[in-house]
Amino acid sequence: MHPQIIAMAAAEHVKDMQADATRSRRARQARRARRGVITAGPATRPVQLAAPAPCPQLPCPPLSARAA
Repeated sequence: MHPQIIAMAAAEHVKDMQADATRSRRARQARRARRGVITAGPATRPVQLAAPAPCPQLPCPPLSARAA
């Protein structure tokens, strides 16, 4: 092919890639704006739920040393 045609095709390809990048960047910015930007803040510990209270009545009597 002629060098000028190759240069024009390459320039067109670069413009297409730049347009794709711009579209992708704008789409990302729009998504972040819709859901709010997640920023790195101070680390927090997860909330620990209180342990359930033990059952007041055992399901079976405890085993003695002789029974084992």
